[in-house]
Amino acid sequence: MKNPFNPSFGSQPTVLLDRNEILNRLVADIKDVDTPYRTTLVYGTRGVGKTVFMNNVGKLISQEPQWLTIHLIIGDNMVGRLTELLYQQTTTKIQKLFNKISGFNVSLGGISVKYTSAADTQLSNYQYLLKQMLVILKKHHQHVLVMIDEAQDVPGMVELASVYQVMISEEMPISIIMTGLPKNVQELQNNHVLTFLLRSGRIELSPLSFYDIRAQYLREFKKRDKDISPEVIRQMALLADGYAYAFQLLGYLLWQVPDQHITQQTIDDILPEYQAQLSRNAYSKMFEELSSVDQQFVITMALAKEYPVSTTYLGNQLKKKPGYIGMYRRRLIDSQIIMPAGYGKVKFSLPLFRKFVIDDGQYLIGISEL
Repeated sequence: MKNPFNPSFGSQPTVLLDRNEILNRLVADIKDVDTPYRTTLVYGTRGVGKTVFMNNVGKLISQEPQWLTIHLIIGDNMVGRLTELLYQQTTTKIQKLFNKISGFNVSLGGISVKYTSAADTQLSNYQYLLKQMLVILKKHHQHVLVMIDEAQDVPGMVELASVYQVMISEEMPISIIMTGLPKNVQELQNNHVLTFLLRSGRIELSPLSFYDIRAQYLREFKKRDKDISPEVIRQMALLADGYAYAFQLLGYLLWQVPDQHITQQTIDDILPEYQAQLSRNAYSKMFEELSSVDQQFVITMALAKEYPVSTTYLGNQLKKKPGYIGMYRRRLIDSQIIMPAGYGKVKFSLPLFRKFVIDDGQYLIGISEL
């Protein structure tokens, strides 16, 4: 029986957890175009399911005959590549109309346009071409959704977003959905050229429901082990702890076990590999991307004897005032590394992350820094 779980980042797993309510609401808002979600930023930590969520939005939108969906990769000359993909993915009828645009040229090297203006640059040429293409699409009641994974504050992205802002102001039929890490989304929004993104629709992908995870594990594992116990399923759901990547990884590892019957011992046996892959494939990178102060905050949390950890304890250990602790607490909550755990307390929001920090994370900066 084929393994239905796929922990590869960016892949489209067979087994998906239910985010239908937020998915359908977003699709409706994008199609409306007169909402902030015409420009949408989907953000969350690594492995939370951003790419899968965006792909599902694109799949639903592309079912509408008047919509085109364009997957655009971060890099240089994104405006030029958008025009090329737009040409390639539209109908032959529309392509013939594009061919009539003044200065338009199609060759083996791609699409180009020669449009002489006072500010004649490659970008202005492609901006002119994109606008003319969108004018044609608008006349034929077509709309474009541009999909960008892992958006970052790089020149190509800034150029595209600047041109996109102009297209929106001129009522062209184009929308954008982007995914990104919280830090990268914040940097994009803070770029002085892109402040319009502050008014865009934002979706934070929160942890998945324990009950949804448990139900999916039960549904799938019953197919190969009809005698699997509810307690084993419960333990699996607790180990996944709401993290989409962990849900796929744990399901994949358990499905790979040769023994047909899954028991608590089966879970115990694969636990070291589960922890190792979480650490290697997700947590090490997350930890390295934190500032040194964030890292110290996290390590102090992990080493605390009482858990969840009070912010008073953190302030005493780090010798910082409540306002300082509160600022870094908020940063780490926004990064989805930690979460509130009752009045004045916090805990880690990712499965086995505390153990990762104790076993590996503290040595990435050296515990002596504390």
